[in-house]
Amino acid sequence: MSNYLLAFLFTCLSIVHRPLWAVEYSADILNAFWESKSSKTACDLTQAIPNYGEAFFSLRPEEPLQFGVYQARNQGFIVGKASLSALPAPWRHEFTHLKNYPVYIEQRVESKYLSVFGVDAEAMVDVLLGAEFPTFTYINTYQGKPIEQVRVTVSAVNFPAAYTQFIACRQQLLPYAMASLQDRVFYFSEAGKQVNKQDFLLIEKIVEYMQVMKDTRLVIASYTQSIGKADEHLFKPRAKKIVDLLVKQGLQASRIAVQSRFSATDLENNDKTFRVHVFGPDVLKMFWFNKGSLHLTAKEKQRLDLVAQYMQHQTKALTINSHTDGMGRKANNMLVAQKRGDVVRRYLQAQGVPADKLIVRAYGETKPIASNRTREGQAKNRRVELSFAR
Repeated sequence: MSNYLLAFLFTCLSIVHRPLWAVEYSADILNAFWESKSSKTACDLTQAIPNYGEAFFSLRPEEPLQFGVYQARNQGFIVGKASLSALPAPWRHEFTHLKNYPVYIEQRVESKYLSVFGVDAEAMVDVLLGAEFPTFTYINTYQGKPIEQVRVTVSAVNFPAAYTQFIACRQQLLPYAMASLQDRVFYFSEAGKQVNKQDFLLIEKIVEYMQVMKDTRLVIASYTQSIGKADEHLFKPRAKKIVDLLVKQGLQASRIAVQSRFSATDLENNDKTFRVHVFGPDVLKMFWFNKGSLHLTAKEKQRLDLVAQYMQHQTKALTINSHTDGMGRKANNMLVAQKRGDVVRRYLQAQGVPADKLIVRAYGETKPIASNRTREGQAKNRRVELSFAR
């Protein structure tokens, strides 16, 4: 075998068996500093890690505790494998906590997050209070090949005092997040203007949140604005009822706006604008059929979609009253009325309304609302009228 070939094989073997380049990051072991930031909507506890980023505990309303490390820059490597364990302090040699924890990896273009949540994050509190050092270990890869092993150690020094502040923050944290209060719908009964008990409790929560977050505002809009101006005469008094309750709970009227629909800014600004929807069924009652037709138009289906959504929040049945004009034989008109009512019922069932919440009543030509002597009157009489229980 030639010397050249021997040299080539030796080089290949050395590359294969070469250990990964090891990189370690940590705060000053003996003088680590924890910083606490508190509000009613966020609790954060952080430790700066030089040349890396920071370690952190983070808690938000309705979310589990998160513990992790944040790498402020991403060199383009991908984390291939990561683990979290607890190491003894440098002045101790025994291992008292040998468990490894699964790590959630979030890789962004500019940074990386390695985290554990819930009970695993709570376990890291105990680790730090026990003067042990949580340590993240992971492999950076590039184009699928391991590049380096990274170890990030979080110091327990000075943690207990900072955690006392974190506990105080946890105790005064709001029990709900803005996201869970966003885009809530107030459902009113037909011709009704009263807010039910559940909606009243929602108003209390929104006001409590807005009293803490002073830069937020609230916009009330109609859920059925797409139907047209016919909706306005009931939308406005219903919206006023909600406004009055908000003000009574202590919210300034200047922070409330009543609009027929939401603007593009309202829809985009989830962190600063509460969107409240008013939904009444009154403009969804009447459906008309062409002469001899048993089919729903696309526009009628869109309106029935709204009816189906409304019925998902109602406990009482919806009555579908079906009528025809006075032309033709009475027996045939009764049969046509039944078929049209069934068409509406089947469509609502297909949209998720339970069958036991739909009642069809066929009246044929017996209850006209206009004269059958004119085409205009006949068109008005060929109708399906929905009756929403109050």
